[in-house]
Amino acid sequence: MQEFLKLFERNRFENNLAIDISYTKVIDWYVVIKQGNHARYKTLFEIQDCDLDLCIAKAYVFLAEWLCENQGGY
Repeated sequence: MQEFLKLFERNRFENNLAIDISYTKVIDWYVVIKQGNHARYKTLFEIQDCDLDLCIAKAYVFLAEWLCENQGGY
């Protein structure tokens, strides 16, 4: 999780990114990566699973690949 949060932190302002990480008994763990401002977010990635480590790992891979495609790297 630390590596994911570091990658996000380094790129959040210049790409206008936000993340939501939440847990409920109904949907388990839920991770969303969004882009935009508070009024108009565009969901780039979302995952729901009972395994937090899996959610974070998939979010990390998505963010790294998204940054490579859209910024030429991270």
